[in-house]
Amino acid sequence: MYLLRQALSTDLEALIRLAKLLDTINLPADPEQMEGLLKTSHSAFAGSTEPDQAMFFVLEDSNGVVCGCSNVIAHHGSPEAPHTYFDVIEEDRYSRDLERLFSHLVLRLGTSFHPRTEIGGLVLEPSHRGQGVASLLSRSRFQYIAAYRERFCERILAELLPPFDPDGSSPLWKSLGRRFTGLEYREADRLSINQKEFIEDLFPRGDIYVSLFDEATHRVIGAVGEKTKAVELMLRREGFRYQRRIDPFDGGPHYGAPTDRVRSVRLTRSCRALARASGNRSALVAALEPFRSVRTQVELTGLQVCVPPEALSRLEISEGQEVLVTPLEENLS
Repeated sequence: MYLLRQALSTDLEALIRLAKLLDTINLPADPEQMEGLLKTSHSAFAGSTEPDQAMFFVLEDSNGVVCGCSNVIAHHGSPEAPHTYFDVIEEDRYSRDLERLFSHLVLRLGTSFHPRTEIGGLVLEPSHRGQGVASLLSRSRFQYIAAYRERFCERILAELLPPFDPDGSSPLWKSLGRRFTGLEYREADRLSINQKEFIEDLFPRGDIYVSLFDEATHRVIGAVGEKTKAVELMLRREGFRYQRRIDPFDGGPHYGAPTDRVRSVRLTRSCRALARASGNRSALVAALEPFRSVRTQVELTGLQVCVPPEALSRLEISEGQEVLVTPLEENLS
């Protein structure tokens, strides 16, 4: 049985291995950066309210080997480090003389100082995909948010990865960002971890017409990469929608939802655990302090939940203790 738990300092090597499958600013493959993120993760789990501190979760297989990870940032965006994005605006232009109508996509740089919760850094080793554990790895973050609702913001943001070139570069960055910063995509992406001022200082402030870009660049704006489509589907089922905003580096779409309307936040409830044979409902069952979660079959009866004894053992709790239960739709993986 798979177990999702809070990441520990001893998970550094495993997280670096997973990061090499993704290598983004939320999950860097650099050991020194990852070690620093684990330290701030510990502080965030302990209740720190500092902005942009990611809480890291890891997924263990039945042998205790880490095979996946994900994270959640309780407060992203502040006066010191604002959230930066491009609004994607549709604009129609018509000429009476030519009797022609043109519809344009326009990018407009924006910043927000109001914090929002952000989820990201989700990686699952290929050999473990298709076994129903993606729900545990992803939705357990919403279960954690429900457990400590007061720590999180009124909206949740998810920045999805767009299609990239075969060499890992971004078509949008090559057409836009590189021309205004003189930086390569990966260099700028890593620089933005601690320094975001260069985006506001150097990016154009006026409207940018997408029709000026080549077709390859046009196609990635607001598009979801092939490897991220399953995540998009999961987010839509949770109530997330495209916000018509994109990442200014790679053009990846921003999905968002009010926190209290996210399905797994809304349906999570506290129950007393009873050690019984499996029920007929798939759910996430979690223990707190420290947070641990499994996916199993349950039977809900009022404020009690029947949970297989092996699931309680995996959570390291006994019958009669309080657990969090998040029902899953049967057709979700």
